[in-house]
Amino acid sequence: NTYQFRPHCGEAGAVTHLVTAYMVAENISHGLLLRKSPVLQYLFYLCQIGIAMSPLSNNSLFINYNRNPMLEYFERGLCVSLSTDDPMQFHFTK
Repeated sequence: NTYQFRPHCGEAGAVTHLVTAYMVAENISHGLLLRKSPVLQYLFYLCQIGIAMSPLSNNSLFINYNRNPMLEYFERGLCVSLSTDDPMQFHFTK
């Protein structure tokens, strides 16, 4: 295909958003809610669906650094990368 579907999902909302993304997406942004579904983590692992995570953004809006699941996903073999998300808003640390 000329286009790839790469939704901004899994940051908030229902886990079913991640189910839909699994079926149609090349990769996703965020994926925080995957931590609540080991089955979906395994499916994302099997298909190596990319997960672009932004700990700076997540720390400001949803979850503290020490609870961010990025390292856990990486250690389990999920295809994760760091993302800037909104670089003009989340460009610094304390």
